[in-house]
Amino acid sequence: MQKRRHSQKRASVFLLITLLLSVLVALIPPLISKPISVGAGQNIAVTGFGSQDATITDTTGKDFTHAPNLSMYSVYTLTYHWRIPDEVVVKAGDTATVFLPATVVSRADVDFAVVDPTTGATIGHFFSKAGSSSGILTFTDFFSHSTVGRQGELQFMVSGRYDDSGHQRPGWYINKAGWVVNPPTGATPEEKAQYVDDLGRPKIFQWEITINPNMEHVDNVVLTDTLGPGQHFDTSRGLVVHTGTYDDNWFHATGTITPSYQVNGNQVKISLGTITTAIQIDLWTNPTSASFETTDSWTNSVVASGKQGGTGAPAQANGTITWRNGGSGTGQVGQVTLIKQDQKTHQQALAGAVFSLYRADGTLVHDDLTTDTKGKLTFTQLLVGQYYFVETKAPKGYKLNATHLPFTITLDKPQVTVKAYDENLTPPPVTPSTPSSESSSSKPSVPSSSVTPPSKPSTPSSSVTPPSKPSTPSSSVTPPSKPSTPSSSVTPPSKPSVPSSSVTPPSKPSSPSSSVTPPSKPSSPSSEPSKPAASSTPSHQESSSSISSSDVIPSSSSESDSSASVEVITPSHNNTHHLPDTGERVLGWLAIAIGSLLSITGILLLIKDYQ
Repeated sequence: MQKRRHSQKRASVFLLITLLLSVLVALIPPLISKPISVGAGQNIAVTGFGSQDATITDTTGKDFTHAPNLSMYSVYTLTYHWRIPDEVVVKAGDTATVFLPATVVSRADVDFAVVDPTTGATIGHFFSKAGSSSGILTFTDFFSHSTVGRQGELQFMVSGRYDDSGHQRPGWYINKAGWVVNPPTGATPEEKAQYVDDLGRPKIFQWEITINPNMEHVDNVVLTDTLGPGQHFDTSRGLVVHTGTYDDNWFHATGTITPSYQVNGNQVKISLGTITTAIQIDLWTNPTSASFETTDSWTNSVVASGKQGGTGAPAQANGTITWRNGGSGTGQVGQVTLIKQDQKTHQQALAGAVFSLYRADGTLVHDDLTTDTKGKLTFTQLLVGQYYFVETKAPKGYKLNATHLPFTITLDKPQVTVKAYDENLTPPPVTPSTPSSESSSSKPSVPSSSVTPPSKPSTPSSSVTPPSKPSTPSSSVTPPSKPSTPSSSVTPPSKPSVPSSSVTPPSKPSSPSSSVTPPSKPSSPSSEPSKPAASSTPSHQESSSSISSSDVIPSSSSESDSSASVEVITPSHNNTHHLPDTGERVLGWLAIAIGSLLSITGILLLIKDYQ
């Protein structure tokens, strides 16, 4: 017995623990129901970033895209034209991989911002590590809002992979080359700021002059270096002159000298004196910020005196630095604005109408979208595609219109307006009518309901006017839009009743009874409505009865009123909504299932132990 009690106690404890676990599992959905960034931090498949999609050009613009070998001693520009597929959602932190062609490689770290050329907004940042055959474009939240027509261009500098060095004797006397100075690998943000500006543009150019590669004896050598527009000499770095040898298309330094030089505007004059070795001179310039707005190439030329060209070679050389590291991208806002108005006036704005938004395939995009005081709601971040609205709750006093309101977001029309209308269910105000004159019809008229003032009720007559003699209908009050229902009592013509100040029309018309009963006992309505009484007052002849929504047969005009009207609009920011988050419903059902399973298991174990 004691063992059984112990077992039951243990089962009770287990059941309690199981129930607590069930509660905790059930709390999972509320705890994780914060907005989920769909695709945040994910790699996006962008069209145009493949290794075969790049165009390869040298500094002169010559196309080398299909060249089998590209020199590792030359600089080339890669150009990509990219596009994000219309159905892809892009969040901040998402990335796209850019693949380099097999013939080139990044010789230095490449890092720059990709911007919208119209607004200057940053779309993303591109980075490719030195020696890598690919790069990564990391997106900002730009395309979370601009969801239509997302495309752009990417350009950056690389070197070839082919070692084409030779052992032949150089056929020139002087040469000039230049390149962008990049931050060292692993540089801190402070160190990096010395090399590039806030937009990732370079601050330093390095120019290299190589002279006398065949190591001849040359006297009184003077170099005049002229800087092209958009740059100035970097006095903080000055210049460095190396002596050495030159072979295999490469300069090998063996020592340094300190020559005298003068800077005069955009010219630097360097006096070398007598030389017997190969000489290499490094000097630095700083491009101006304004120059990046007008050009992507900077030039430098040098003239050597004291040696008139060596063995027929010119004594002048030119160099060009081309910097095309940068990118651009554009996109438009895909959005819809719904305007809800009164069906009759097509002007009165209706606030409080609730809609659900679906894709054309029936997938819910967002629900509980409510029109504001201007009768508008705007939903942004829509991708290209077909959608429709469905009204789920009508404004107070209006009939629900469940007609689908379709629209389409396209590249040409990324912003559209949908108009919708609801029917007013509120009856029009009642205006008391004046006593009507005797009917001119030869047939006996059906008298309208007799209404007496509250202060002086009329006495119902005990007799009925014979059908052969047309009776004088009593003064009755009939709402303009509702037919009056004939009462079973008839007030004698000699004593017309006074119309009351208010009359509530019956919901269904009743047919006249065959016998007359006192007013205190109203007759039950018959199955068929009676014909309205003939009257000389036109306002009493064309009143319509109240009909339920299920009895209404829409005419062609009403159908056109409830259909959607679509047009291009200017972006509106009233009552704006965004794409919904996903995954919460699945997690909620999973939590409920796990909690239920745990509870059932605990109960079964408890029952088993008690048995």
